[in-house]
Amino acid sequence: MVLLDRMVRRPTGGGLTRWLAIALFTLPAHAALAQNAGDDKRMQAEAGVPAEKIESHKDAKPEGSPAASDQPLPGPKYLGLRYNEDFSYLDGPDGSYQPDFFDPIKNIHLSDDLTLSVGGSVRGRLEAITNPTFGSAEPAQDTYFLHRYFIHTDLRYRKLVRVYFEGVNAMIEDRDLPLLGIHENRWDFHQLFLDVRPLGENTPLTLRVGRQELLYGAQRLISPLDWANTRRRFDGVKLFYSDKTFDLDVFYVRPIPIDLSEGLNRKPDEYREEEHFYGIYGAYKGIPDHYVELYLLGLHDTGDLRNANGRIGDRTLLTAGGRVGGKSGGFDYDGELMGQWGTFAGDTIRAWGAAVDAGYTFKEVSWKPRIGAGFDYGSGDDDPTDGAHETFNQLFPLGHAYLGYLDLFARQNVIATNINLTAKPHEKIVAKLEWMTFWNDSEKDALYNAGGGIVRRDPTGRSGHDIGNELDLTIKYQLDVHSSMLFGYSHFWGNNFIKTTGPSQDADFIYVQYELKF
Repeated sequence: MVLLDRMVRRPTGGGLTRWLAIALFTLPAHAALAQNAGDDKRMQAEAGVPAEKIESHKDAKPEGSPAASDQPLPGPKYLGLRYNEDFSYLDGPDGSYQPDFFDPIKNIHLSDDLTLSVGGSVRGRLEAITNPTFGSAEPAQDTYFLHRYFIHTDLRYRKLVRVYFEGVNAMIEDRDLPLLGIHENRWDFHQLFLDVRPLGENTPLTLRVGRQELLYGAQRLISPLDWANTRRRFDGVKLFYSDKTFDLDVFYVRPIPIDLSEGLNRKPDEYREEEHFYGIYGAYKGIPDHYVELYLLGLHDTGDLRNANGRIGDRTLLTAGGRVGGKSGGFDYDGELMGQWGTFAGDTIRAWGAAVDAGYTFKEVSWKPRIGAGFDYGSGDDDPTDGAHETFNQLFPLGHAYLGYLDLFARQNVIATNINLTAKPHEKIVAKLEWMTFWNDSEKDALYNAGGGIVRRDPTGRSGHDIGNELDLTIKYQLDVHSSMLFGYSHFWGNNFIKTTGPSQDADFIYVQYELKF
């Protein structure tokens, strides 16, 4: 309650922030917007699963067609990858789809063969955080406002050629703690790519060239990181094939960091010349309600990086892994295993990671509760002098959904378990309560934050394995197909490792978010 009182009463110090926050969080959520009849079914499918983990990597989209009489009429469905959205159902006759306020800017026929869709999003989030470094840095408490605006255009020539553009303006107000690259990206182009079907429009093989987002599997290794005020993207090329039973992607890209040292007004953002990311990712969908995925990923960096053992040099890393999952009745499960090898500053890489998540939904019980449990692991380095680098590299992940909303930990030198309860007290509300416990895999390796940076380290190993516990509460209210609100609260209790390596104040995080998509 003290944290909430600070969040409400703390002077913002800027009129712009106050007016933005008031305007955004009092915006009528459903003014002039038609309700999508299929929205409730979509929310039920997502119950108990973090929103960031819903969408798979698939790039192919179903063709629009009139709905069967016993199925909800098709309507707008907004995805984690906005370029995967499909509005071709608007070509059907009146009555074959659910009308929507934004239909006039979707699937516009510029000619018989050329269509244009326009879309975007507005999101604002008020955050208050206390002791994000366990009390070792000032200020101990900070309250700030994040807001971002995306606008995109999708121009298609039949199924043969496509040009997709997306612009971004992401800003932060009143932050006193150091600014991070995930906070701001002012007036830049976020995505711009060309799609071509080289074997003809009826063969689902597509070549994509340009700036693009990537999302694969459960996003444990590759994610656009939607939680950030800015989203992650890459420059490069991707060749992908998709049909009803099989997906296969091959890509070569260069990551695009936001370099705050060069100033936020330097545009456009540029990829890192030293870093190369490539891979092949396949998914088999031929088993009803189940999936099997296999991948091989490569990361090569000549930027003279420092490894977990303190050595500086180039990194060549290969990651091989597989993921399986699905559902049967009320039971759902997801598991992933990842191994890594290569060289890093002269050390031989030997590392691995793993994750399991499972739960059971009581569909016939009021509020449809789901009870779940999970395990997440990233190896650590036992001996910094043995010439082996054993710290797992989390690549470009969505750690936020798996390792705590406080973002204190990476999938590196970590063992994390969780138990969770999800419920739907209303058809439009999903609430989740999760208890997590964290340990070091190696006592002599470091504690790494969500971005992979070193937070603390005890080279003697005497501080032990026990890091602490975190409690996360999230409540999502899907106002309608376009707009949603999210409330969350997190608290972290430090245990032996935190208490013996420095200040050990408990951390708190509270936030309120509104988002509108069109």
